[in-house]
Amino acid sequence: MKKLNLLILVFATIFISCSKDDDTSNEKTSDLIGTWELIHEQQSNLPENTLSDCEKTSTIEFKSDKTYIEKTFAIANGNCVSDGEYNGSWSESGDQLTLQYTDEGESITDISKFGIANNELTLIYNDEGILITYIYKKR
Repeated sequence: MKKLNLLILVFATIFISCSKDDDTSNEKTSDLIGTWELIHEQQSNLPENTLSDCEKTSTIEFKSDKTYIEKTFAIANGNCVSDGEYNGSWSESGDQLTLQYTDEGESITDISKFGIANNELTLIYNDEGILITYIYKKR
């Protein structure tokens, strides 16, 4: 009987200890999939930045195959023009999002803290002690 109770206890412990973090991770991953439009950008060492309507057309799209496309826009000579397009892969672990892409032949890895709440995606990068925050709204 003691062996049976011990066996039940072991199975119950294994069942209960199955990581709920995995469920949360999968939930964050599924929430991340889709297209996000930039609505706010802030650097910790500068006053609040108001984005132009042009800059707000910048998007980042996360795909379920772990690839992404980021398109940025800026005003040049009075016109809204593409400021760059980046294609790469993404992965997430807890509150960390890793983006890998190639820019002008150089392989780049960007790591940020991220969170999703109320259909808003927040990415926070630490660039040599300067925190840069981007907030996107889901399309």
